[in-house]
Amino acid sequence: MNVECLTLPLANRLAQEYQQGNDSALQFFAYNPHEMQAYKERLEWLRSRTIPHREQLAEGLYTYNKKIGNKQEALSQIELLRRPDTYVVIGGQQAGVLTGPLYTIHKAIHLIQTAKKLSQELDQTVVPVFWIAGEDHDIDEIDHVYWLADRETRLHKERMNLNKKGRVSASSLPLDEEACEQFLAQFFNGQIETEETASIRELVETTAAASENVAEWFARLMAQLFGKHGLILVESSLPFVRELESPVFQQVIEKNEQVADLLLKAADRIATADYPLQLQVEEHQANLFLYEGTDRLLLERHGDRFVNRRASYSREDLLKLAAEHPERFSANVVTRGLMQEHLFPSLAFIGGPGEVAYWAYYREIFELFDMRMPIVLTRMSITLMEGAKQRLLEGFGLSVEDVLTRFGQWKEEWTLQQEPHPLHEQFTKARESIQSTYLPLVEEVVRLDGGLRNLAEKNAEILLAQVAFLEDRLVRSLQQQDDVAYTRLQRIEAFLLPEGGLQERKLSFLPFANKYGLGLVDRLVEAPFTHDGTHQIFYV
Repeated sequence: MNVECLTLPLANRLAQEYQQGNDSALQFFAYNPHEMQAYKERLEWLRSRTIPHREQLAEGLYTYNKKIGNKQEALSQIELLRRPDTYVVIGGQQAGVLTGPLYTIHKAIHLIQTAKKLSQELDQTVVPVFWIAGEDHDIDEIDHVYWLADRETRLHKERMNLNKKGRVSASSLPLDEEACEQFLAQFFNGQIETEETASIRELVETTAAASENVAEWFARLMAQLFGKHGLILVESSLPFVRELESPVFQQVIEKNEQVADLLLKAADRIATADYPLQLQVEEHQANLFLYEGTDRLLLERHGDRFVNRRASYSREDLLKLAAEHPERFSANVVTRGLMQEHLFPSLAFIGGPGEVAYWAYYREIFELFDMRMPIVLTRMSITLMEGAKQRLLEGFGLSVEDVLTRFGQWKEEWTLQQEPHPLHEQFTKARESIQSTYLPLVEEVVRLDGGLRNLAEKNAEILLAQVAFLEDRLVRSLQQQDDVAYTRLQRIEAFLLPEGGLQERKLSFLPFANKYGLGLVDRLVEAPFTHDGTHQIFYV
């Protein structure tokens, strides 16, 4: 199985230096992810704590995963969670339609591989958990999918009409049958029919038909893709999750000012270390959302009151609500990690570069709640590389690394070399030669026989016209070759650098599955990827 590793800089400098093991970045985290001793220390800390809700957690996970059609392998992993010596590697993503961008798939692969690796290295039971952020109300971020169109020369974006109203969460957004049918019709119209298309169509249609909302559709798709590899799925708005989170909601309300103060101090330390600030931190932030009907509204703290755009609450009001109706509450980017840590015996958390930079703010907040930040790992980054695209690269003498690191510069240099055509000077000299040698001959012919003037002049015009005709045919031929070359460059760019970014941030998995089959997931899970921060090129 062909996997190539490239060193590419991360967009976020703090995450980049954390991945490199620089002390300036490591200081914001509880553990050094590059040292095996850190994993042993984390295990010892987890063993020192009891999780009184383990049985309730496992029961809720089992019921949910059974409902969404997860495989027996995943259900067996949930059974292992009932034991006090089972730990988790956790990470998650928004519930994008048709699984969203490729990095969602890559995160699931990283979770599965890391759980297996740590189980072997530590001789412990470690299971992978994928946290579906189904409560996010940024519907514009999840309602679309990208694929390559026009002979794969450009990126096409297809948006699904989710009939968004207000600030409703994905887990509360009904999956409209007609809108879903129209969206899937557009998706499959944009794909080349292959022997795999029927199975892809059956997968997305059957999972959609069984789903009540967008988040559930995502969960069912992920269960079908990764369930047999033991991936446990959990969705943030599930009633049993809310019930188990109730004590943490109450603590966040009680310690709200302290949380805000710690965030401000963390921001100062990050800025002092000369890193860009990933979070906008303000003193009045309550770091919780509250549902008012179906709308998920951000809470702010002003004096002794907690307010959103519709209502105002005292601290006592919120504490009572959190105890009696925890389903009304929802974590934000700051408190979500606390919820995960409270719910699960988390050995490690896997996040993208942006998430890693967020977590640099949280170390002291975990400690405030008598918790310890888990080991934080940067999500594996992957580019899928096809043989046809590899041959296009070879035709230009390019490598994948060239495209991912310096394509803009290379393309500019290549374009400058295309004009004018290489024989332009020779054709100019040929015309000049004809005029300087043949035209005097015409004059001599006319002097000897005036009746041949028209014929002689016409003959000279024909000679010049033939030279022009040959040059024109050459130019057209070269232009046609250039058009082919430009088209090939468009295909390379759209595939490897869609809209100037990495493939995994735009393209979706299912168009690849339509070409190579759903078994591509299994090949990726079993691929010998390295988890050392390098960018992985997987040759499909």
